[in-house]
Amino acid sequence: MMKYSLFVFLFLWPLWGWGQVQPKKKKTPKTITTVTHSEKSKLPEEIDRTLKLKLAVIQYFVAQPDDKGETLFWQTKGKLTFGIVNYTEAQNPVFKELFIKQYHEMYKEYILMISQGDVAATTTFMQLLVRHELEYRALLTPEQLTLYRNAFQTMETSNRQTYDSYTGLFFSDSLLQAYQNGFR
Repeated sequence: MMKYSLFVFLFLWPLWGWGQVQPKKKKTPKTITTVTHSEKSKLPEEIDRTLKLKLAVIQYFVAQPDDKGETLFWQTKGKLTFGIVNYTEAQNPVFKELFIKQYHEMYKEYILMISQGDVAATTTFMQLLVRHELEYRALLTPEQLTLYRNAFQTMETSNRQTYDSYTGLFFSDSLLQAYQNGFR
């Protein structure tokens, strides 16, 4: 009996899973983050620099398998901004819903921008990111918006490394203005 159990375990156990149906994973398109917008329209250095940061961060989320990119996106945006503005319990689901909606819009436009690779597609994508920032700010209370703006102003002037990490997903007032002017 012992020999039979050992035979089943060693030789048949590995075959057990071969006949079972495995769930299909959503394929994530291979993308690159190079965009020709700055080369053709000569964007200001700050926009060019932060554009590369934004695209690298977005590429990371888009490249995740299945729904992991969506989850990472809304959790990252939520946690980073919660640390600045301290959402209320009532605001948490509102911001989660907003960030998930934004991810789906961003994902679709990002893939389109990468596939087209032209100035018009890049401009449309950047306008979308600006609109997302404005939607987010519109949901903050006046006190939270002040905290948010002040935190970015402080980072922008005194902690450039932290500022750069936040500008992958968000905009300071000055950067928002520059993007609004640069991507009309």
